[in-house]
Amino acid sequence: MKVETSDGWILDVDRREPRGSRKGAIVLLHAMMVDRRSMDRPRGQGLASFLSNAGWEVYLADFRGHGQSGPDPKRGGKWSYDDLVYKDVPALVAAARESGGPVFVMGLSLGGHVSAASAGVGACDPDGLVLLSANVWMPRLEPSRKMGRKKGVRLTLFGGVTRLRGYFPSRRLRMGPADESGEYVKDLHRFWRRDAWRSREGVDWLRGLQSYEKPVLAIIGKGDEIMAHHAGARRWAENFPSLTFWLVGRGDHALQIDPDHIGLGADPRCRPLWAAVDHWMETASSTD
Repeated sequence: MKVETSDGWILDVDRREPRGSRKGAIVLLHAMMVDRRSMDRPRGQGLASFLSNAGWEVYLADFRGHGQSGPDPKRGGKWSYDDLVYKDVPALVAAARESGGPVFVMGLSLGGHVSAASAGVGACDPDGLVLLSANVWMPRLEPSRKMGRKKGVRLTLFGGVTRLRGYFPSRRLRMGPADESGEYVKDLHRFWRRDAWRSREGVDWLRGLQSYEKPVLAIIGKGDEIMAHHAGARRWAENFPSLTFWLVGRGDHALQIDPDHIGLGADPRCRPLWAAVDHWMETASSTD
């Protein structure tokens, strides 16, 4: 299906019908440098399929400039972080609302923190959020100076390559199937440099999280060594007033691995954890 945003961008969505009794709808959002295919690997056995088989109607979406929601930056596509917060996520949540019943947004990494920003400022109003490997890089959220230095170096390299090319060439560098817009990369740098997660107009998204009072489940894998390291991720997520936080690894929720950053949403070995998330959403929707 196609979903049009307020600025006319057409987002491509793979809508999955639920199996059995319908529990509600889930807008499922991918990480950066990838597309929606990463959320159902191998196809038919990944997270999107697990959720639809569990009774959820799944809206598996490509963000603008990713997958089938082109054009990508190499072909002239440009977008900012703000575009994802204020245009993509609200349009997708509104589309899911049309089916009726509770609507959750489940986002991996980028998909998690942009949906959190959107819900926090009221640009969308889902009935709950599930944030997988989600956090925002800001110096004030880093209790470890060593971790802060590592993130600073990575951002410097990220920005340097982007300035040379005008966009970040994820595909050429074999870091993922989706290149990233230069404007988007500038936004990530601004969050770190100014130590503030704010929109281009100055809206404080971190403060906005405190206004979202519906259930939030934030999950971090013990194998995530830098991208969403648990210390900084917890500090970020604790701004939600109705937060459930899980740091998960081997032995938690019957897991036999320590999930890494992408693994929480893309590794079929996390199925026991996905079952626990399904139960959490059922409980959250019944008590809303």
